[in-house]
Amino acid sequence: MSSLASVVYYMTKEAVKPRLHHKNFEEYLEDVDMDCFRHTHDYKHTKYIARLHKLIEEY
Repeated sequence: MSSLASVVYYMTKEAVKPRLHHKNFEEYLEDVDMDCFRHTHDYKHTKYIARLHKLIEEY
C-alpha cells in the first residue's frame, strides 16, 4: 500500500470507528500518524501528515 493510501485508509478508519476521543483535528492527525507508522514502520507518510498540519495552520 502506498503511503498516501495508508494515510487515507487510517483517516477513514479513525473517522468511522474512532479508538480515542479527539479534541481537535491535530490530535486526530497525530493518531493517524501513529497508526500509519505502526503498520508500515517507515516515515514515508509524514509528508502527507505535515501537509495536513500546514493546512490547519493556514485556516
